[in-house]
Amino acid sequence: MFYLAGCSIIRPPREGGIRYRGLTQEQIRSVQVLPVDYEIEYICRGNRIIVGPKVRKCLPNGTWTDMSHKSHCLLLCPRMWTSLENGRVTPWPPGPPAEGVTLHFSCLPGFILIGRNSTQCNKMGKWDSPKPVCHFDRHYRALASPTGGQCLTVLSNTTRPKNS
Repeated sequence: MFYLAGCSIIRPPREGGIRYRGLTQEQIRSVQVLPVDYEIEYICRGNRIIVGPKVRKCLPNGTWTDMSHKSHCLLLCPRMWTSLENGRVTPWPPGPPAEGVTLHFSCLPGFILIGRNSTQCNKMGKWDSPKPVCHFDRHYRALASPTGGQCLTVLSNTTRPKNS
């Protein structure tokens, strides 16, 4: 009995396509099985990025690598939100600012956050709230002392020579 070794064609993620190395458009339309060790690469349309495996390889058992991990083409939100003057921006989960990512904002010492402390990238590729700003806090004291600005004299516990 003869078996055709290889993997069946798989579908690309929504809003994406597949790059077939070394095949013409006509070959891609007519082929049904790709050979063992052949690699396909997912590509995304527009302002989208691939999240999940970007490349899959045909295995000898007729399956593609990492099929338990789905690949998605997600919209990117504007990157200008990923920095904050006089502050910090922490994305969660870490990575590019794509759909579902939440940015957490905080200000450096001496600055106050005006606006929301977080925003999420939605399915439209937009942040769900205005970008906050860090304003200078005119009441901030960088070297505030626990004594309210009074000087303290610190005495050491050493023995002084006696005056004779």
